Amino acid sequence: MTRVRRLLLLLLLGARPVLAHSVTNELALGLGADTPDHPHGTQVADQLTFRFDLNDDWTLKIGGAYTYDPASAPATGATFGTSSAQVVNALAGVDWDFTPRINLYLDAFVSPRSSQSFDSVVTVPIGPVVIPVDSLLDNATSSLGMTAGATFTIGGAEFLDSVVGGTLLDVSAGWTLLSTQQRVGAFVDRTGKPVSRSTIEAYCRAVPRAAGCRLLAPYLRGGEDTLNQFSLGAGLLQPVGGSTQLGLAGSLYLYDKDPTTAAFFTFRAAQAATGSLGAGFPLLPPSWSVSPSLQQDVGSWSFVPWYEFIGYASDLGQAHVVGLRVSLRVDANWTLWVSGTAQWDLLAASVDERSGRVAVAASTMTSGRVALGVRARF
Repeated sequence: MTRVRRLLLLLLLGARPVLAHSVTNELALGLGADTPDHPHGTQVADQLTFRFDLNDDWTLKIGGAYTYDPASAPATGATFGTSSAQVVNALAGVDWDFTPRINLYLDAFVSPRSSQSFDSVVTVPIGPVVIPVDSLLDNATSSLGMTAGATFTIGGAEFLDSVVGGTLLDVSAGWTLLSTQQRVGAFVDRTGKPVSRSTIEAYCRAVPRAAGCRLLAPYLRGGEDTLNQFSLGAGLLQPVGGSTQLGLAGSLYLYDKDPTTAAFFTFRAAQAATGSLGAGFPLLPPSWSVSPSLQQDVGSWSFVPWYEFIGYASDLGQAHVVGLRVSLRVDANWTLWVSGTAQWDLLAASVDERSGRVAVAASTMTSGRVALGVRARF
């Protein structure tokens, strides 16, 4: 309809095409049921996106997002808590109306290195015996990637180089590279007291031949690793009557190695640059997802209830997400919306293969999000 509006203005006024630009801002709060096994705070995120129509066929998109994860106390049985984290994302992309029925798009995003420390269990080999040791793991992760896709309009009626009605089919493929650096910041000694990395390094400089220094050196030095994630997505939007639309979307995720080796506080936050903050929020690396939805328009109001099932990789569990988005089109230039989600993560027990120790017990986590958004055209 935007293309129709431009052509009518051009014909009636004899002027140059009117290019429409827009700015969108969305603020979200992540909430969760605080329990002794999973203590956490309220996550805050803000996303700002600008769109510029370069001409009738090309649109430039530039944006960014900021996410703040607050610090939390140690979980039950743990010595160390989780530190706060600040994650910044930047996004740039283009949309191309290849034909009235085919739109092509390409997005690229990057997240500079962000740091967070949390409780973890490392296994220290002492001869033929592997000893699990509670530790504070310092993590720094960055990410970059891109998504390419196409949207097809099937059916409908063509009018003035635009398509009215019809079924929308969207297909996409994405790639994300996560680079992670990890090293131990502190150990728990035999008496149950934490000993910092700096204290151990000072002791090892004074007594370089101590047996413990040789065993702990690789953990204190740390290392870097990378993880490649590949995603395939498809979505269908089918009009039913003049004010109702049914939607169905699904995604498949593939990895070049076991994704549990990466730190996923930044993996989760990286999604803030490419999607709505009011959508589902995977707690762990996903393997696949499916999401049906319904959109009902009532005058200037639009109501979109939806559901999403997320299967986590490496048999880590699954998640159920339900959400509702309510938007109001104030006029041709202003749109406001509020959305909320409730999420239930059913996590499987995780066992360390070398020590045989249960690293993470099976549990159920309840969380949610509330997002407020505004879009202005100029």
